[in-house]
Amino acid sequence: MLDSIVTRPAQTQSKRTQPQTGVPDSALFLGVGAASAAELGNAACVICCEARPWLLIDCGHDTLVRYKQAFGSQSLPRAVFITHLHYDHIGGLEQLYFKAALSGQTVRLYVPVQLIQSLFAMLAYTGLAERREDIWHTFELHPVGEQFFHQQLRLSCYPVRHQAPGSAFSLHLPGRFFYSGDTRPIPELLIHQVTQGEIIFHDCVASGNPSHAGLDELLKEYPPAVLARLCVYHYHGADDIHAFEQAGIRYAEPQQLISLC
Repeated sequence: MLDSIVTRPAQTQSKRTQPQTGVPDSALFLGVGAASAAELGNAACVICCEARPWLLIDCGHDTLVRYKQAFGSQSLPRAVFITHLHYDHIGGLEQLYFKAALSGQTVRLYVPVQLIQSLFAMLAYTGLAERREDIWHTFELHPVGEQFFHQQLRLSCYPVRHQAPGSAFSLHLPGRFFYSGDTRPIPELLIHQVTQGEIIFHDCVASGNPSHAGLDELLKEYPPAVLARLCVYHYHGADDIHAFEQAGIRYAEPQQLISLC
């Protein structure tokens, strides 16, 4: 199912060692758009291992529809990492709960500890009237600090620069990928922490604003070695794409499968 719908990137990538069994080897972007770019889909990414979903990053309003298009009509993510609590990134959690609860499945929800109280309040009134249980019987909440394990691999979680301090977080699997989530430029992280040649999925729009990195800011803040590893997402549309192409910056597209190897 996956191979029949995704668009594989045209850009060549540097070769690394072959992945070990159980280690993620690709990323499928379900959507790449800013909150207002409905045609591009809410920004969400499935980290895959041998063409199977390994971890979903964020779950926006249209994420589950796009997930089913990629992995089959009966498929649901079994694990989700939440970068922050804007609705274009968590608006699909209620739908995920209902579908999982009614099919007898559980979903592991990795949530940075700073976000848990607010997320709890946002989901407080979600539930099934016919059941004597709450949403957390279906969502297995896993609080995330600086690091956590998923499928026996250690991932790192760093705060990023998106509106209020401590309100948005990135995800890092050393040697495989760094996913910025919504952020302004973060050279201190990329230069000092993301040092193993991994691909960097980075929030970017052509013209920056107080919540999102602008293309000119990335070109100014990041050295060439970092820029060469970027693959940007969370943009608005054709004008942004044109600007990325003019600057020689790689960008993700909806339903695009990107190798991590």
